[in-house]
Amino acid sequence: MKKLNAKTMGSAHERIKNIAASEISQWRDEANNRKINSDWRDYSFRIAMRILREIRNQNAQHGMTQKRLAHLMGVSPQYINKVVKGEENLTLETISKIEKVLNISLIEISTSGSEYIIKAAQS
Repeated sequence: MKKLNAKTMGSAHERIKNIAASEISQWRDEANNRKINSDWRDYSFRIAMRILREIRNQNAQHGMTQKRLAHLMGVSPQYINKVVKGEENLTLETISKIEKVLNISLIEISTSGSEYIIKAAQS
């Protein structure tokens, strides 16, 4: 086993300082944000899976692709990519546009007495 002296300890410490990040890591804040946003992210993910499934179903008949969906909606392909990854907090406007272009229902709103119930549409 190699014996460490003050000189080798100093050079090892310098090497560690040189490769260590100069900025404080934000991993804890990012993890907290994922936890806080997990409800809408889960819902967004389920919608994303439904969209992807429908794009695949319509590809053979209508040549539907993520790029074509983006074009028909007037958004960028990169935006649709974020949507189908479940990374985008979708507005009702966006959901409505997707439903119209793909001719599907992503959410259903029904009333029960004086309460409104919003749920994912059954595919």
